[in-house]
Amino acid sequence: MTTTANWSDLDLSTIDLSHLDLSFVDRIVLWYGTLPSAAQTLLTVAVGAAIAYVVFRIVIKLIKGIIMSVIAAVLAFLLTTVPGNLLLSQAFDRVEQQITTSINQ
Repeated sequence: MTTTANWSDLDLSTIDLSHLDLSFVDRIVLWYGTLPSAAQTLLTVAVGAAIAYVVFRIVIKLIKGIIMSVIAAVLAFLLTTVPGNLLLSQAFDRVEQQITTSINQ
């Protein structure tokens, strides 16, 4: 027959854990587990809100960057195509006029 420990009755603050090879994360988990239920909930909500705020700020910066990139691309397209078209059109008219003049002579 297997027995299981009742972890809710166990007081981890009275146990010597120095002989265990616990990582930093394991120690945080143990500390979190010893907190009262209300403190655990409050800490979870606070950390979740902080992480959500950071992610929100990052996404906003990404969206702003994407919008600025799209605006810059559209402006670059307009600035290069409209004047480029005008220059090429004027150059074509000039070449056409030179050819017509040379043929008529």
